[in-house]
Amino acid sequence: MAARVRIVNRYIPPVGGLKAPEFWDARRIARIRAAATIGLEKPLLSPVARRGRLLDRLEIEGLRPRELEALAEKLGPQGIDRLDVDVGIGFAGVRLRVPVYLGDMSFGALSGNPNIALARAADAAGAVVGVGEGGLHPEVAKSRNIVIQWASGRFGIDRYMLRRGLAVNIKIGQGAKPGIGGHLPAEKVTGEIARLRKLPPGSEALSPAPHHDIYSIEDLAQRVKMLAEFTGKPVLVKTAATNQVGFVAVGTARAGAMGIIVDGAGAGTGATPKIVRDHVGVPIDYAVPRVHDLLVSNGVREGFTLIAGGMVSAAEDIAKLVMLGADMAMMGTAALIAMGCIMCHICNTGRCPTALTNSLQQPVRLDVEWATERVTTWLRAVERSLKLIVYALGEDSLARLRGRRSLLRLYNADEAVAKLLGVELAEPGEVAWYGDPHDEPIPREVYEKAKTPVVGMGGVVPGYTTPAERPLDLLRIEAAQVTRPPVDPYREEIDIATRLPDGTVYEAPIVVPCSDPALVEAAEGLGYPTECGLLERPDAAAVPPGSEPPPGTRVVIVDEGLRGARGKPWLEEWIVRLDDSYWRDGIRETVALVALGGFRHSADVYKLVALGADLVSARRSLERLRVKLSGLDADRRREAYENALIELGWELRLLMGAGGLTSVQSLRGNRWLLRSLDGRVARMLEVDVAGY
Repeated sequence: MAARVRIVNRYIPPVGGLKAPEFWDARRIARIRAAATIGLEKPLLSPVARRGRLLDRLEIEGLRPRELEALAEKLGPQGIDRLDVDVGIGFAGVRLRVPVYLGDMSFGALSGNPNIALARAADAAGAVVGVGEGGLHPEVAKSRNIVIQWASGRFGIDRYMLRRGLAVNIKIGQGAKPGIGGHLPAEKVTGEIARLRKLPPGSEALSPAPHHDIYSIEDLAQRVKMLAEFTGKPVLVKTAATNQVGFVAVGTARAGAMGIIVDGAGAGTGATPKIVRDHVGVPIDYAVPRVHDLLVSNGVREGFTLIAGGMVSAAEDIAKLVMLGADMAMMGTAALIAMGCIMCHICNTGRCPTALTNSLQQPVRLDVEWATERVTTWLRAVERSLKLIVYALGEDSLARLRGRRSLLRLYNADEAVAKLLGVELAEPGEVAWYGDPHDEPIPREVYEKAKTPVVGMGGVVPGYTTPAERPLDLLRIEAAQVTRPPVDPYREEIDIATRLPDGTVYEAPIVVPCSDPALVEAAEGLGYPTECGLLERPDAAAVPPGSEPPPGTRVVIVDEGLRGARGKPWLEEWIVRLDDSYWRDGIRETVALVALGGFRHSADVYKLVALGADLVSARRSLERLRVKLSGLDADRRREAYENALIELGWELRLLMGAGGLTSVQSLRGNRWLLRSLDGRVARMLEVDVAGY
């Protein structure tokens, strides 16, 4: 007997009780849901924040929230609609009423009905929607305001699909997974999805990290020209926000593209390795000013559309991004919230309780009419809020605010960040947001199958949208895009073997604690270094951060767990100082630097190696696993440890591949691959601020 289908046509309570703060919290969700119900955002402006995104710390000069609210109340929705204010934009030959690109969400990542609702709402409200990679749903094809995506997997691409809609979008990268390819789990590749993607049902859809015919700006220019000629449509390029994205934007403009979509860290996704989502790429508010300035200085800004995405939640975000230099915004997660998303982060499993990202095999469906009405009403609310903001600033067009950074004031940040944005620093402080340590559960797939945890949705940027534990968390990892192609670890070899100055070779730079004989056995079997093995070396000495090792030490072990470490410099800061001093003294190639501390994942390993360490402990995560496995026999513990260590190595390869690295030797001491979200942390660890 067939399962009864449940129709979703109402909001259900969002997920709560998370240990770490969530960017898409109950307050933001309630604001979007209210806008999707009544057609006006409330509040129109949020108070200036002391922590979180730069957008939340920016104040628009001349706007008084109470006066704006009073004006909205006086005019009402119909009165706002009649204001002689234009917040639209020309896009691929049509005039959009609201400068919103509904983010590229494929049929597969979404379950069909949400794709239809987004396309219909875009037509009704005068926005535009990207269909994503994965084939064109027949009902979506009936809509006008759609953009076809040409991504690295080329799933479902044919001449019929490419010639639909307003424009073509070449996807080079996205904010939730810069430098790596797409991933649609096998359980979601069924029925119509499999047919449109031209894949066997039940097979994984893996998009390669790079386009294998785009390895340079020149290659990209050829593809832009080819697609424009073949389709007769203008062409966009979509990239992740990285430190080189400004140069990609200039190359894209010179290639004749209509514009570029820059997708920032914390952006939403259907599925991405958690380690990449949380640590690679930079937030959109760091990227937009740099991209705009480079386009202007190279004489290619006019007539070129800059679309900014990644944690864009409201009209005030759009207004601030326009003042920083963007033309319009990409909003994906906010649109899903308008349709009922509760931020449960299980998009990749196919079991979405709100029928947005569920597998077609699940007996739950989104009501298309209800969802279309909600998204249309929400887009109307964004349009009205933008009109009020522009009107209150005494302008008649949102376009007149583009690049008007003199209208912005930055609070609780430092001069380096204010300089990057090109805005006045109204109140100095730190971007860094520190909080109490919190450990997430170790997923079973890590120690049972050596699989990297995959999650859905976004909004997580440590030290920025969630608390950091230490300065290391404020560092963002660079990803390669076009100017340097990424390396796909699924298809290419990435060597993480580490050679010490005395010739000793370890299979990974990941140091393992000696707290369990089964763990030591697993490490030795894989060729990983152990803490006890390093400490037993006659040429080794362990010191706390802030202390110099004895003369003649050849393996310097900086251990923040030693007595005397409290009140001393951070371990990561001391690694940088020692690395620099050894280079100045001409002895760096004769000394190995080992960082032992409460490190949690391969992103910590990557960052510390890039700061100058040769070997880095994964002490905290492995100690937590030891406790979890305490009731098992030695053989089962050893197998679980082996899986966890293999998974740590694989995560390191993912991070290296995203940056275009094929050998860990290219990573060591390469601080160019890191950027800081905070100016003080940047100075401490001798890296640049994100965006530079």
